Amino acid sequence: MKNINYKELAFGLIFLILPTILIMYPLLDFLAEYYSLLFINKHFLVSVFAIGIVTAYLLHTTKIRFLIIFGLLVLVINILYNSISSVPFNEFDAYYVANRFKINTIIFVFGWFSGFAISRWRYYLIVFSIVLTTVSVFLISDLEMSNVNEMIWLIAPTVLFLFYGLFVKELLKTIKQQENTNYIMVVLRILLFALIAFFLFWLTIQLLDTKLDHIQNEITKSKNEGDEDGSGDDDKDGKNDSEKDKNGSSGARFNLDDYLGLRDRLKVSDELLFCANIDNFINESTPNPQYITLYHLNQYNPTLEQFEIDPDSIVRDLFLPNPTKIPQYFSQQNDSVLVYDKMERATKQVKSTIYIAGLDPEVFVAPSTAYACQPISIEEAFQEEYKFAYNVYSEVSELNSAYFVYNTNNQSIIDYQENRYRTLRQAKNYDDEDDAFMSYYTEIPEGDLYNQIGQLADSLAQDNQTTIDKILSIRNYFLSEDENGEPLYTYTLTPGKPTDPNIPNASMLGEFLFNTHEGYCTYYATSSLFMLRSLGIPSRVAVGFMTVDRSYKTPGWYWFYADQAHAWTQVYIPEYGWLDFDMTVSNQEAEEGPQPDGTPPTPPTKETFVGKGLITVVDTISKKMELRVDQMIINDIGISLDSASIMEMDFDVNQAKVFAGEQAISLQNVKLGDTAVMVSFDYKLGSIRPQRENESIENYMKLFPDPLTIMEVHVPKLEEETLGEEPKEDEESVIETITDWSIYILASILLILLILMCSPICYFWWLSNKAKNNKSVYVVSEVNYKNAHFLLNQMGIPRGSQTSMVYARDVVDPKFGTYFEAFISIYQKLKYSGDKPTDDEVKFIRGFHSDFNKKVLSQYSKSERILNFIKPNKWIHYMLNLNLKK
Repeated sequence: MKNINYKELAFGLIFLILPTILIMYPLLDFLAEYYSLLFINKHFLVSVFAIGIVTAYLLHTTKIRFLIIFGLLVLVINILYNSISSVPFNEFDAYYVANRFKINTIIFVFGWFSGFAISRWRYYLIVFSIVLTTVSVFLISDLEMSNVNEMIWLIAPTVLFLFYGLFVKELLKTIKQQENTNYIMVVLRILLFALIAFFLFWLTIQLLDTKLDHIQNEITKSKNEGDEDGSGDDDKDGKNDSEKDKNGSSGARFNLDDYLGLRDRLKVSDELLFCANIDNFINESTPNPQYITLYHLNQYNPTLEQFEIDPDSIVRDLFLPNPTKIPQYFSQQNDSVLVYDKMERATKQVKSTIYIAGLDPEVFVAPSTAYACQPISIEEAFQEEYKFAYNVYSEVSELNSAYFVYNTNNQSIIDYQENRYRTLRQAKNYDDEDDAFMSYYTEIPEGDLYNQIGQLADSLAQDNQTTIDKILSIRNYFLSEDENGEPLYTYTLTPGKPTDPNIPNASMLGEFLFNTHEGYCTYYATSSLFMLRSLGIPSRVAVGFMTVDRSYKTPGWYWFYADQAHAWTQVYIPEYGWLDFDMTVSNQEAEEGPQPDGTPPTPPTKETFVGKGLITVVDTISKKMELRVDQMIINDIGISLDSASIMEMDFDVNQAKVFAGEQAISLQNVKLGDTAVMVSFDYKLGSIRPQRENESIENYMKLFPDPLTIMEVHVPKLEEETLGEEPKEDEESVIETITDWSIYILASILLILLILMCSPICYFWWLSNKAKNNKSVYVVSEVNYKNAHFLLNQMGIPRGSQTSMVYARDVVDPKFGTYFEAFISIYQKLKYSGDKPTDDEVKFIRGFHSDFNKKVLSQYSKSERILNFIKPNKWIHYMLNLNLKK
């Protein structure tokens, strides 16, 4: 253990550790809001962090080994955690106390590690600031913060702290290298630096004030537009309804992410998102609808009470193409998903056609398990209502159906349900399943709540032996009635927050199951998942859209509105794969939602020829095009051409409509070198025989007319300026706001960097000019002294803790051949003795500057001089070493 300099230690605590604690305050404030369900106090979090960082800084400044102390700390924490876990709490308190302990422990350990790292690592504060900024951005996103000033005051202090921390660390390092330090000067420099930093921050805010107001107004306007449905309230637990979501369009007032967690209220709308024709029937007249799946969720976050995509689990049975990236009429296929869907019996192939209305066309929706997607065209009469369409092919279980909870009087459906139950009663058990698979899909969190859920499931399924009967026992429980003959469970979009005063830290899941019995689909899916898993039944949650058969005139057609976004449970049954079992009780509003407006879209005329290739010729006068074709579909038979058989083909486009994406354009806008898809609906081509075995493609294509008449040409989407269209007014406003804001930020960063890089050069120029023009030999002597030290410092030869004389004699003169030692002798004589210099000494002083600079700089190339001068860290180090000694 080394001798402790208590003044240095006090300076570190006051000017480094204390600001670090203060900078954590706003972040921990928002963190406490993030975990508000656990009733975490922000002041307590700050105190925990402060205790950790101060204790660690005091210990590790004295060079005590980190691993030994940290090991003891982990041991104590583990003992405390085990002690807390073993205490018998009432209801759900043990779970929440344990979680609060975990969060406080993480904050304490982070503070402890920060105290150690600040005392030992010079550049740790860079990492610290980056971590704080990253966490701040995460909290802004997850809390859906809409106040621009709050965002700035959360992020800006961490950025300012980075520069402040580096400045103070360099200052403290300088103090350690000096025997006698002028601490008053140190304090004044720190205060001056802090004052300048705050002034620059304030000035920046003032300069950007109008821009910030504009951004805030845009956010408020967007938020108000999202609440036009009449609710008018902000739901901090939900998403902004008007925002563009990865699962929906900018116009859709819904967000599928809302269905991942248990919220106190859920907003929905009746916007039409898409319609679908699912070619799946129980018999010739009775459709068998399938749920539309977007993704599967296997991981549950008990603290936030929401499901998450497990980053460590790759969902291999989920086909997720981007339909807009697939060439028109060509298909993208992935047969490997059929290997992982674990369906071995009672399967069939089902074709569905999806017509996209309000949903984002890049989002792929389909019945499970989809394995192929083929974009198709939309008839002109329906192009205003629907903006994209595609066929999708799925492998579907014959035992799977969207009919599960909803009551029906259709005898065909009743018979189908009973028949599939009989079949599933003969299914194998899970004895032969992989242990890792079973462990993963039957995992549940620990705690009293989940033990209580398991006890409920055991009581419901105790008289049932088969998997399907255990599932039905849970279904029947949700459909059961209370002692008054009323439904025990009801569907609501506003379940509210836990209110039982006897359960102070109750969760929404526990409140739903054991108190209110009111909730929406995610409550039922979550509850049934944990009950099934507690019974050893592999299950997961699926998120997508509920399929409701409301159109009796057009069987097989289904319309999907925003209020049909849905979460449900999927259960794995050996040999039959993952089957949908929806435990949500009847939602009358969704079942009796708005009826489809008009008739189903008319399927496009059957294409007889589709060719894809590179455009080589566009003749706008004769309306002809030439393509180097590498792929063809002829009467539903795909033909791929290798590099040796790529064909140059002529096409007559006189009757063709040309599309760039979904937008009709003129032939003049088509560019050479683009990839085009040529489509013909000529029924005469349908009579041409298929290509014979071993028949060359050249000979086969002689059966087709030349040129081939084309009805549709599809090329890549053109840029806005290419089409000569002006952006919409609201788009212009958003673009202008983003552009202006980006320019201001970029300009500010560049300005700061330019100032930092130019400051050393300007300072050197100022010293040189002063040495040349000042008449006082005493001033010139002082300037030459600073100039020499500054130049050597920038060239990477700082003086450090050596005296000027030793530094000049042992380091500088031998390396550069200068007379620095002689100059130091005269300089000290002039500064401390008060004697007048001789004429020779005056001449030497006045000529020293140019001679010294010339000899030192001659040892470096021009590029080395420039690079050394523009390094601001060297200049800051030099400035900190001035006037600090007594």
